Amino acid sequence: MGTTPTEVTEISAGGHPVVLGRDALRSLDRRSGQEEFSTAFILGDENTLRHCLPELLAHVPRLRDARTMAIPPGERSKDIAVCTDIWRHLAAEAADREAVLICLGGGVVTDLGGFVAATYKRGVRCVHVPTSLMGMVDAAIGGKTGVDLGGVKNLVGAFHDPLAVYIHLPFLKSLGKRELLNGLAEMLKHGLVRDAELWNAIGDAALHDINALTPLVERSAAIKAEVVRADPRESGLRRVLNFGHTIGHGIEAHSWESPQRALLHGEAVAIGMICEAWLSWRLDLLARDHYDRIAQQLCALYKPYRFDQADDHRLLELMRNDKKNSGGRFRFTLLTAIGNARTDVHVTAAQVQEALEHYRLLVRT
Repeated sequence: MGTTPTEVTEISAGGHPVVLGRDALRSLDRRSGQEEFSTAFILGDENTLRHCLPELLAHVPRLRDARTMAIPPGERSKDIAVCTDIWRHLAAEAADREAVLICLGGGVVTDLGGFVAATYKRGVRCVHVPTSLMGMVDAAIGGKTGVDLGGVKNLVGAFHDPLAVYIHLPFLKSLGKRELLNGLAEMLKHGLVRDAELWNAIGDAALHDINALTPLVERSAAIKAEVVRADPRESGLRRVLNFGHTIGHGIEAHSWESPQRALLHGEAVAIGMICEAWLSWRLDLLARDHYDRIAQQLCALYKPYRFDQADDHRLLELMRNDKKNSGGRFRFTLLTAIGNARTDVHVTAAQVQEALEHYRLLVRT
């Protein structure tokens, strides 16, 4: 799959570049010297500021005088109350419209930080430095920002392109297997909707080997950037990236309410992909052997999530708030083959329930 990046590889995501390679952070240092910022602020969660900030500052000495802001790790920080705290902090620090916000963290940090940047004083500049696999291949790319509301993912948000996204793969050394699998789900999704070769290559990859992951991360990030470049405001093509997310977001939100473990985003999307691949077969879009391969690989990678038929009503309720729906009808992205997808497929609530029941039966065996 591709080649290992040279010192710096730059991919256009339309409104911003994605910079990868051994010298990606040095590139950020050079740009920091060229831009005129009144003040730099670094937003991270408590883990990224502890484990990743020292390495960032070692490579980007121009940020050593930046002021840091910490949020608690985890999805619950994607809340308007946390935004309010950050807005107040920026105001107390006299941050003006020439300030820059460096978002150092995973998808929660870049989603939240991007939204703060989009709204503070009607918009300040931001830079994303993703530290998770999820952030590197998906969340930090594309200018989508947002926070959760009432248990619904990303219900409040805005499009706000960062100046750039800088991907430094050694940050992945700070992650455990669960966090790597979290991001791997989005890479698998990119393969399923756009690149069968990527899907196949990921199945053979050694997660603990950054050298083996590097070309796969580069290809996955390139897919996200290509789609965003073609459709920056999700009016058409970009909807292919929603595969697995209509059911996945409902499952994720349900897990927050459940006494079971709260699922990570990628874990929920993996379940969503199994269900939505089954729907693709159920609606005669996808060959059965393709579905079987998808379900086998995802079930081998991700632990089952247990829920009962009595939970279906709540799951459907959560899914109805999905931004992709129209006219009160579910609107899905489904597969026509491994590597190809179709957007805007209308699916009934009864068919969604069939998919949920299929998943329950699948994980019982």
